[in-house]
Amino acid sequence: MRQPAKTKWPLRSAVHLFPAGLALILTGCATQPPVSDGAPGLLSGFMHGLIALPALLASLVLDVRIYAFPNSGFWYDLGFCGGFGLGMALLALPIIPLVGGFLTRRN
Repeated sequence: MRQPAKTKWPLRSAVHLFPAGLALILTGCATQPPVSDGAPGLLSGFMHGLIALPALLASLVLDVRIYAFPNSGFWYDLGFCGGFGLGMALLALPIIPLVGGFLTRRN
C-alpha cells in the first residue's frame, strides 16, 4: 500500500504569511501630517459624503478630490460615512417602488 505524500505545511504557510507580514511592516512606517486648526470636521465630512458620488464621477475628468486630506480624523470620517449613507439612501428611494412593483407583479 502506498503512503500518502506528506505536505509541507510550515513552508506553505510561510509563503502565504510573508506578503502579509511585509505589508504590515511597510504600513507601520506610514505617517500623516498633523491636524491643523482649519481641518475639515464633522459637518464638512457629512457634506463631502453627500456629494461623494458626483465627486467620483467628476474626478474621472477633472482634478477633484472625493475625500479631504488632511482632515480632523474620526469626526470627519463619521460625518463622511453618515453623509454617504444618507446620499445612497436618497438615491435609492425612487428606485425601491419600481423594484418592489416589478417583483410583486402577477402576470
